[in-house]
Amino acid sequence: MAVTEVGLTGAEIVKSQEWSVIKSACLTLRNHQVHDGSIPDTSSHEICTDAVGQISNSLRQIAEQIIHDRDYLLSASQDFEAWASIGFGVPDFFDSLAAFEPHSNRVNGIPHLVIFPMYTQNGSTDRFVEAVVLEVIWPDFVAELEAGEYSNPAFVPIRFLDFTPGYLTNSAVLFPESVSVIPRVPVDSPDGTKGELPQFNWGGIFADREAARFRRVVSAAAEITHIDLPAAARDLLSNQQLAEDTFVMWDLIHDRTHMRGDLPFDPFMIKQRMPFFLYGLEELRC
Repeated sequence: MAVTEVGLTGAEIVKSQEWSVIKSACLTLRNHQVHDGSIPDTSSHEICTDAVGQISNSLRQIAEQIIHDRDYLLSASQDFEAWASIGFGVPDFFDSLAAFEPHSNRVNGIPHLVIFPMYTQNGSTDRFVEAVVLEVIWPDFVAELEAGEYSNPAFVPIRFLDFTPGYLTNSAVLFPESVSVIPRVPVDSPDGTKGELPQFNWGGIFADREAARFRRVVSAAAEITHIDLPAAARDLLSNQQLAEDTFVMWDLIHDRTHMRGDLPFDPFMIKQRMPFFLYGLEELRC
């Protein structure tokens, strides 16, 4: 069941002292991390331990004001402390990633404070600590579509409210696969069992960034080519809210068409069954 009593709004989270501390401490850690997310320079461990303490304390404090993410935020606090306690090796945020379940709360406007060591697709390949405040975009008409033939329980369309430098890029997704985790052998498994990753049950797509990019690129293309766009197209390009809602719908339909129907000629050997124009949307969303 979705939790609708959320406590702080997204705007209130961004204005909070806890978020300010978290964001600043993240920048400190990022300055000392190397590509795999570890911090091998022991001379910086004291300042990094202090930064982890600030993040951990702030997560515990704000967790009581973001009830639907309380378990995740407390788990993230513990993962940060565990990382510091082992000397800042490759970070393992298995527990907090397993606890984060945004797909269970697809309510329009519900906020999330997300913090992980991670890379950002089409952004940074470094597994640095990233923090982002976002909110879910879930208009009624999309909820109705998803409840019908376009069901997709993992689809989480989202909007940026604030973020750390890894998202000062073209990245428009938040995927669990990008988080730094170390595979674990399930409890009571027989000897020789390989470690497993947590289940990936959701995928976040920043529809606001997709929509803004679409509006910017298509508007420029129309101007350069002197295309006289129809009124509906002009409305889409001039209205960010309309474009966001439209992209949420497009993404929902797009994801549902993966590997469905007859496979068309595919010069790129992508092996996905969808019309060409939806391939174009795939490029825009990435």
